[in-house]
This record gives sequence, C-alpha cells and structure tokens, in this order.
Amino acid sequence: MKYDLKATSIIEAMVVLLIVVTGIIWVYWLLNSSQRLANSTWNRIEAISIARDGLESFSNIRDTNWIRFSADTRNCWNVLNYNINCLGNSTTTYDIRSLANQSYSIYRNAQNQFELSLKSNLWDFDTPSYRNDFKVQKDARWFYTQSGWVDINPLYTREIIVEYIEDTNSDASINSNDAKMRVSSLVQWRDVWNENIKTLTLQTVLTNWYK
Repeated sequence: MKYDLKATSIIEAMVVLLIVVTGIIWVYWLLNSSQRLANSTWNRIEAISIARDGLESFSNIRDTNWIRFSADTRNCWNVLNYNINCLGNSTTTYDIRSLANQSYSIYRNAQNQFELSLKSNLWDFDTPSYRNDFKVQKDARWFYTQSGWVDINPLYTREIIVEYIEDTNSDASINSNDAKMRVSSLVQWRDVWNENIKTLTLQTVLTNWYK
C-alpha cells in the first residue's frame, strides 16, 4: 500500500495548528479570567474598606457627642451634627433620626469633624442623582470622603442607614429617644466587566452605655 506523504504532512500540520490555536485560546481565556477575578477581588476589598470607614466615622460621631456633651449624654449621645440644643431636651427634634426613604452621607466639617448629611434614598445606583448624593471620593490625603474631591474608579456609593431597634426606655415606642441603634453602611458599585451592580453591607449596633 502506498501513502501520499504530501497529503499526510498537510493533515499533520493542520492538526498541530489546531492544537496550537486551541492552546493559545485557552491561555488567553485563563489570563482574561484571572484578570477579571483579580479586579473583582480588589473592587470588593475597596468596597469593604469604604463600608468599614463609614461605620468607624459614624462611631466617631457618637464618641464626639459623649465628649462634647458629657453633661447630658442621655439626650445628646445621638444628636445630629453636634447641635447644642440637645442639652436638657428629651424630644427627638435634634437627634440622628431613622426616617423612611432617607439615608445619610458622611463628610468632614471645617473643624475636621465628621458630620451627617440627610439624603433621599428613593432612587438606586442607576440614577445619576443617587450616585451624586451618595458617591464616595478620596481627598488630598487619599482618605475616603463624600464631600467632593477625586473620583474613584469604579465609582462607589455609600449610604448610612440608621434604625433604632429596641425600646430601651420602656415608653412603648422605638425611636431616637432609645439608647440602641443599628447602623448599616451600604456600598454599591458597578462591575467593569459585566456591568452588574454589586452591593455590600456592613452593620454595627451602637449603644449609649454612658446614660
């Protein structure tokens, strides 16, 4: 039996070429997948840092209230933006309140102290007004800020949500007169690879154990 050596060589070359092309495609897919995984992991690490920063900043507000209003920690531990009118005032007028469809962003005032700004949370990440109200940036020292500086890529938003969770003063009402609040730091961003919106929430419970 005779073989066509030329034809055999062409078939062998095509098989080798197919193997090489398949290998290149597989290596490209592996590198691309690894890059996506690395970026997604880094973005989530950044989101965790932003969410944790929100909780720490909020805790700082509570602690500053304790120091500034040590004469009346019962009424002033959760006062909004260090309003001195909290002294001797048992109403909820000046408190950090839990309001429907409202959340807070955090910024630093002229004295470099943390303050809260009440925002509407009726919309979602896809809405430009929502992203503008809750977006997170970095300041000149590269700390997270919500008062405007350098945008982060991808863009992150952060909502601070306050809920009073226990009737600690036994008045049959759960509101900011109570001494226990749950604070949630909700961070959102858009995945640069598949355009999906990612969400991450960290929570803590703050109490007024100075009362």
